[in-house]
Amino acid sequence: MGNQYTFRVDIDYINGDVEIKLNGDGQDISFTFCIAFVSIPSFFYVLLQLWNGKTNKTDIDGFGFAVRYYLTVEEKILCIERLTFENGKPIFYNYKFDFERFAKAIDKGFSEYLQEQRNKGVLPLKVEHNHPLSKEVIKEYDEFSTIINEGELSIRILGFEEMEGHVLLDDSHAFFFLNSEKEGIEFIIKNDYKRVYRLGMFVICYRGKGIEEKIVQTVFEDIDDVVNCVELLVQSLENGYGKDSLGL
Repeated sequence: MGNQYTFRVDIDYINGDVEIKLNGDGQDISFTFCIAFVSIPSFFYVLLQLWNGKTNKTDIDGFGFAVRYYLTVEEKILCIERLTFENGKPIFYNYKFDFERFAKAIDKGFSEYLQEQRNKGVLPLKVEHNHPLSKEVIKEYDEFSTIINEGELSIRILGFEEMEGHVLLDDSHAFFFLNSEKEGIEFIIKNDYKRVYRLGMFVICYRGKGIEEKIVQTVFEDIDDVVNCVELLVQSLENGYGKDSLGL
């Protein structure tokens, strides 16, 4: 990943739409914000959640976003899946970026754009209402800029590589753990199962004393479903039943 990362902001001050474009490692990705004074603060918030290790998987969607983006941090790589529709059919575009360089490019490009607008007299604003560079937008950007320049990227891997014992699916990333203290069984959720950097498929593994890592056969498409399943399995084991469902 030796090439330069570049970032550009384009704002339509008539309708309030914003497009940001980032280039890095031979890839071009764009984010379109239709209601920028709402969606840009959300964008910076999501990136900070990933940067600070509050989560390693999230999405950008909803009010103010033209398309949906799925973001996952795997080690220091930011994987993005961009979902669009063509003739009613979902089309996915996949990207992999060095997360630190991605974030620093956004910081640098947005800072330069704000300075340009100050030089042109656009900033400070005379009218704040619904403006794509409102005080709230700049406030969220300033927080984003401060944190990524003062703190190191925090990766939420949960120490999986440091755990002892045999590991199946060693080319997949573990990102969620839950234990049954009563039975001494640990449940692990892994994504990207049998696919390379294709988000959206999850598998549950479990292991314990005298139990080599095994896979629960059900494959899940939705992260909420797989987390709910793990929580139910742990609850069952804690209540004294549930081993049959694991074949134990």
